[in-house]
Amino acid sequence: MASQKELVKLDAQTIEGFAGSCLVPYFDNAVQFKDFHRELWQMCCSEDKFVAVCAPRRHSKSTTVTIVYTLAAMLFRNRKFAVIVSDTEAQSALFLGQIKQIIGDSKDIQNMFEIAQNEKGEADFVKDTNTDFIIRFKDGGMFRVVAKGAEQKLRGLLWDGGRPDLIVVDDILNEELVMNKDRRDKLRRWFYGSLIPCRSKDGLIRFVGTPMNADDILESLMPNEWAKDTVIEPLRIYSKRKLSMWTTIKYRAHDETFTNILWPEMHSREALLELRKELTQQGIPEVYSCEMLCQPVDDSIRFFKKNDLLDMREDDRKKDLAYYVAIDLAISTADKADWSVFVVGGMDSDGILQVRNVIRDRMDGLAIVQTMMSLQRLYNPVAFGIEEGQISKSLGPFLNRMMVEQNVYLSVYPLRPHKTDKITRARAIQARMRAGAVRFDKGSDWYPVLEHEVLQFPRGKHDDQVDGLSYLGLIIDKMQEGRTEDEVTEEDYIEEMEDSDDHHTGRSAVTGY
Repeated sequence: MASQKELVKLDAQTIEGFAGSCLVPYFDNAVQFKDFHRELWQMCCSEDKFVAVCAPRRHSKSTTVTIVYTLAAMLFRNRKFAVIVSDTEAQSALFLGQIKQIIGDSKDIQNMFEIAQNEKGEADFVKDTNTDFIIRFKDGGMFRVVAKGAEQKLRGLLWDGGRPDLIVVDDILNEELVMNKDRRDKLRRWFYGSLIPCRSKDGLIRFVGTPMNADDILESLMPNEWAKDTVIEPLRIYSKRKLSMWTTIKYRAHDETFTNILWPEMHSREALLELRKELTQQGIPEVYSCEMLCQPVDDSIRFFKKNDLLDMREDDRKKDLAYYVAIDLAISTADKADWSVFVVGGMDSDGILQVRNVIRDRMDGLAIVQTMMSLQRLYNPVAFGIEEGQISKSLGPFLNRMMVEQNVYLSVYPLRPHKTDKITRARAIQARMRAGAVRFDKGSDWYPVLEHEVLQFPRGKHDDQVDGLSYLGLIIDKMQEGRTEDEVTEEDYIEEMEDSDDHHTGRSAVTGY
């Protein structure tokens, strides 16, 4: 094979010129490209090896990246071996078929890029199947495009002495995969264990799609809204730094007031409002939230709503509290283990529960007991609420020994929660939050992570902190309210009297007073 020579270094301007001059006839109802399409191309053309993009449906993300960018990368000889991956091989084959059709039909492309022709004057496909084709240039150079479905075998994917130097991933989740956690975990293992390693040393991965679940692979790559490096704009969210090895961005079709529209030439404000209304009337507002806002959980049907999360007031910090600690344990230090969570809440005299502290970490049994002892000293809680089985099976020996050694004794309240239904377990705290009777210390470092998890429940990746809050809700009926200011004053007076010398004088023997 002749050596591969790069015709020009790709950028957004070059791709837009190529698409405008050669590809418009192949687009249905072609509409002018917008800035966000150009931004996608620029990200794809960057030197970053791993790029992930969340974008709304019906916004030509597949056309922009999977078709136009892939085709340009091949024809301009920036890349020579591409793999297109979608949820099924059949879907990937459709993308591959569009690319193949364009090359086979367009005389402009064949002439401009010097595609070799066979004896019939047609583009010379060295290999041509539904899922794999190789095209030859007149100078002997070639490129190959292969279509694969999610979880298909990728070992041995070699050609011309090398591995794929471009992998384009386009919506690898479907309705069947998204609702099954085991399947999502299996797909994640395949993605990181098989797909990413199959690329060449300098190979690129361009991942585009619409998130269907807060725990899907694409959503997990997106910037966290609470992170300090995250930039939140009306129509996009991105991070000022790489997230691990990924450069990522998330778009939405419009802002909250429909003032800013991502692609108004294609989706007017009126059309978007009508679509949202229709899906809401059909009882599926989450579909609109997911597909147009790239938000897997719709605000209107969240189990916990943003308005449920009230901030503490300044005078709340001065109130006397009766503290309780609810604990959800995961006794393992393995990377894949769930988190152990300690939620510290205090009841004030007005019946308001103040969530003062949340500790979330991976711990072994000894570290858990040490944390409990520290919380005892710091808050002197009325009780620690823990699942009954976790006390007897995991903590008993550690806890009993340490209490004796340190002469500090904890009041442990065994919980018997609903074992399988987390939603049922969370109803008590949900009702209290909805009534405005729970406030959070939003200025604390732990709060952003808690809020993110709570708002994603029950479709989020983690729910350990929600479990901790749920346990707090389960013991709430056993709580006593904090002392009022008058009660505090009276009790302080009694204590002072008991400590004073006059307290023991009794009545006068002479007067009787």
